[in-house]
Order: sequence, then C-alpha cells, then structure tokens
Amino acid sequence: MNKVLVTGATGRLGANVIHRLLAKNYDVKALVIQNDPKQSKLDSLDIEIILGDLRSQELCSKLVVGIDAVIHTANLLGPSNGMSEDTFFNINVNGTFNLLNAVAQYANSIKRFVHISSDAVYPMGNHLIDNAYIPVDELHPKKTSGLYALTKIINEEAVKNYYISYGLNITMIRPAGMFAGNEILPRWSVGFVTGLLRSAMNQPHSGLFHPDLQKYVSHLESVGTPDQLCVPYDNEGHPWLYSPADVRDVADACLCVLEHPAAVGEVFNVALSRPFSFKEVADYLVEHTYLNTDMVEIELPVRWVYWSDTRKIKSLLGYQPSGSVNHVFEAALAHERGELIDVIPA
Repeated sequence: MNKVLVTGATGRLGANVIHRLLAKNYDVKALVIQNDPKQSKLDSLDIEIILGDLRSQELCSKLVVGIDAVIHTANLLGPSNGMSEDTFFNINVNGTFNLLNAVAQYANSIKRFVHISSDAVYPMGNHLIDNAYIPVDELHPKKTSGLYALTKIINEEAVKNYYISYGLNITMIRPAGMFAGNEILPRWSVGFVTGLLRSAMNQPHSGLFHPDLQKYVSHLESVGTPDQLCVPYDNEGHPWLYSPADVRDVADACLCVLEHPAAVGEVFNVALSRPFSFKEVADYLVEHTYLNTDMVEIELPVRWVYWSDTRKIKSLLGYQPSGSVNHVFEAALAHERGELIDVIPA
C-alpha cells in the first residue's frame, strides 16, 4: 500500500490524517474543493492536490487511478449560508456514491476504503432520542434525527453494499462529537448545558425530557453566565458524562484501520477512552487557568450521558485512544493561548 487518496483534505480530520500518512512515508493524493479558504493547511506538504467536487463522476473516475487506498473524510455537517437542503444532501450522499462507484472498478486492487461516518446514526447522547442502553456500542439500534444523520446512515448502507456487491475492502469509523484543540473548551459551560436542555423541551422521546425543564433553564441562566463552567448532576447525585472524540485519536484510528487486516468489513466507534464527568473537567480547568472559572453546580431532574463504547477497536485492533483529561485539555489550553500544538486546528 503506497498511495492514499484523502477526500476532505483541508477539513478538521483530513489535514491531520495527511500529516500522519506523510510521517509513515505514504504518498498522498488530496482532494480539495475549488477556492477552499483552508487550502493553506496543505502548504509546503509534499502531496498531490486535485481540485474538484465529488459530485462529478468524471472527476471521481480520475481521482482513483493509481491509488492503493482511500480515506473518505469529506462531508458537510449542515447546509452553509444560502445552501439548500437539496444541495447539502447531494454533496454528502451523491458525492459518496460517485466515489464508491469509481473505486468499485478497482475493487481487486484497492487495499482499503476507509469511510468516516458518525455516531449520529445511533443516536449518541440522549438529548433528542433516548438511547436503548449505555455505553453505546456498534450494535446499538440506529435511530437518526435530522438531515445530517440521515445522510450518514444512507452512506453507511451504500458502503456496505459495495463491500457485499464488489468485494471492496471497506472499514467504517463512527467518531463521537469530534473536536480539535480549543474547540472542546466551551462544551462544559452553562450555555452548553442549557442548549441541551432546550433541545429536549419539546422532544418527549428524549432522555432529557421533563415537563419542568423551562424552570430549570431559567434558574441556571439566572445564576450563571453562558461561558461559565457548569457541573450538573441528576437528583440522585449522578454526574453528567461526555465522551467526544479528539481529532488526534480519530486520525490515528484512520491509520490503524488502514493497515490492520482485521479491520476489513468492520465498523468502529472512536472516542475518548472513557467519558469525562463535567465535575472533573471543571476541576481541571479551575486548577490550570487564570480565567473566570467559578463553576455553577446544579441538581437537575434529568441526566445527560454521551458515552461511546470503544471496546471493539481496542480489543480487535489493539488501538488505544488517549482518554486522559490532561492530554485533552493541556493541548486545548495551549491552543487557546496561541501556542503551537500537535494538532492541525479546524
């Protein structure tokens, strides 16, 4: 395996994957959209850059000539300003179909097609639809909510179809809510917690639904500012839990599944090794920053648990995500201070 095509090359994940591929002496072909404002991420890298759009079948046919593997990270999280939902769907779904269709012609020689899906197919977190069980493993029932999740589950079915129909050596990764550098810092705040509670107010199937949520939101907003650290518990003292995905871990996982023979035909969750409680994160940030880090502790009638089970990738492939509060937040705070870190920011 020598030459790897990376789609979404300037994205949060794609750019970090490319750096890891180059460090292991892979040749890289990178797909970049025309007039991409983030193309400077790839400046000075010894890679082949192709400008274009996966919605072009002709481009996809050219892209896959001479490659040994694909890491398909390209996708939109939602329609950008002025973009129709139809265009968004077309980019995410038809783009993936065109790429699969092109790669299928070389199924006998392509060593691996790594598809980046999302934990949105489950759902993950219980703020929109309650989970059947926690932690959420790869066999959890699929229940999508929203257009983005719909495109992800359609693409997963397409990838599985090409695995069965053409023998394409596929692997799928479902990252949890992915972050790079300081993007993780606002996710433990009063504003983040009230946002989750508001999302559940009119969702009776949500694990956070409660008829008095508005009262608790109003109280929380009256005692804390949106950017203030928040430490929520349920009324039995159980802490809220969150296991997002460090982009460094997801990039490392891409290389792992690219190379490991046991990854063929499999799907893997990728997230932190264990969920962090809001309390331990708040304690760390209070200790390691000089900002206004007074925390708001609050008892709520509901509990948010976002817990991605990563045992499969650990046991089957021997892969170990970071999982350390210090590892995550040392980099996040350094990025916040404008220092260089071991990750390409989003």
